[in-house]
Amino acid sequence: MSSETDQNPFRRKVMTRQPGLIGAQWWNEGLSAMSDPVSRRKALQALAVFGGAVAVGGFVLAAASSGEDEYLELHDALQMQRERGWNFGATDDSLTFTGQAKIPLRPQDLNSLATELTPKQDALKPFSQATLFQSVSSSSAGSLALALRPIYTPEMDTAFKQGQALAALFAEQPEVALTTAVLVDLPGPESIAFATALAERFEPVFTFDNWPHPVGVVPAHLTLAAATYYQPTLRELANKRTLPAPPVFVLDRLRLSPYSDQEREFDNRYMARMPSAEQLRKLGIQHVLYVVPGGKKQSQELDDLNEDFVAWRTSGLDVKLVAAKDFQPDPATSTVATGTGTPDGGTPADAGTGLATASTVPSRPDAGTDAGTPAMATASTSSDGGTTGPVAAGTPSGPSHWYYGGSRMAHNSFWFIYPWGRTHTGTGMVHGRPSAGILSAKDVPQVPANVSKGYAYEPQRRTTMFSAIPRGATGAFRPFPTGFGKVAMRTSSNSRAILGPAFSSRSSWSRSSSYSSGG
Repeated sequence: MSSETDQNPFRRKVMTRQPGLIGAQWWNEGLSAMSDPVSRRKALQALAVFGGAVAVGGFVLAAASSGEDEYLELHDALQMQRERGWNFGATDDSLTFTGQAKIPLRPQDLNSLATELTPKQDALKPFSQATLFQSVSSSSAGSLALALRPIYTPEMDTAFKQGQALAALFAEQPEVALTTAVLVDLPGPESIAFATALAERFEPVFTFDNWPHPVGVVPAHLTLAAATYYQPTLRELANKRTLPAPPVFVLDRLRLSPYSDQEREFDNRYMARMPSAEQLRKLGIQHVLYVVPGGKKQSQELDDLNEDFVAWRTSGLDVKLVAAKDFQPDPATSTVATGTGTPDGGTPADAGTGLATASTVPSRPDAGTDAGTPAMATASTSSDGGTTGPVAAGTPSGPSHWYYGGSRMAHNSFWFIYPWGRTHTGTGMVHGRPSAGILSAKDVPQVPANVSKGYAYEPQRRTTMFSAIPRGATGAFRPFPTGFGKVAMRTSSNSRAILGPAFSSRSSWSRSSSYSSGG
């Protein structure tokens, strides 16, 4: 061996800055600075140690490289949350609550949430989805219970009063109520408020089949927060409800929220699952009333309900739509709200004799918010036999009664427009449809000008993102469309280990304890 070789045993053949060979430049530069044999022997020993470390932890270096060593693989979003934690990939992000209510949130209440909000009737239990309520008691939920805050918002207050107005109508026609299934399809917190107002006569069937996530496209944490607010009320109403009771299906209208960016958003969307026509008939159901928010673009069912509704109509069930906005306060009847017990938001005082207390809601704890608003008065029975929704104590005068169409006269027209029950003696037609109890055409009241045309609604089959999915009977579980309710996970091309979600920054991988390099 030549003396030149002895003097310089290490030669740099190539300069590299490839991510997978991080440190190559530092290593070569360090070797070129060495001149004595002792240093060279130490360098050889260090190389052996370094090579062993690479052999053991090579997948870490592979994970650090970009593009060629990994690929994106879709996984079920809910399953990933159950395995890795409700907020995996976004542990540094927090949930945002509006209208936080100053009521105690006890751990024992959260642990019993799923059980207490499950239908009492065995016939209704198969259609209930307690997934959202189970999230706070799941071992993989971790800090979700600590992050949760009950909420009470003006929108929830409005929805509650609108539900009371509908409850008063069913109180006038208790026989119709027993044969009617109500589907409330409003944003989650408002759906819960509306259904709570019906909960003494109708049994709530909650259909929330997802978990909250800090960057979720569906704000499920707000629905969960509203459920904790109404939990004591729903508990008391369950004890008052006469069984068997017809169902009120409670849906979150935001379950199909737009989703387009897998690197910034978490896809916690899901599909509603409804009973078949045969199952509804076994419950004694003949009519379905679908409650939507209202507006020009909200005159039909959401996409995941289209096939169900068409199947119901085909089988002979009468499916009609009503907008929550069809129920409005009567400006002619206003009173000063002075706190608990004031007749604000009550059922109509002149609703007729024999009006059942369909929406008598028990008192709630202090429901004040932390947004600087006055403490909220609790929901309680009003002086007119109706109920008061939670209203701000000491607020200025406001409407005291909510009606279909916003007036008593319009309210009286409801059962003529939706001809499901008895009105007066005789027979006749309402808007071209047979209806019992109408004396003559001149007795048919005019349709209020400020209500939706839900009475004329009939579901029609249309093409949706769910149309191409093979399915069996209505009410059966069906697979999601491609990419629906999925999360893109970065997966190692070599080891197939899950490295992390696509929506989180790589810098958060080492900070999060929700997942490991082994997947």
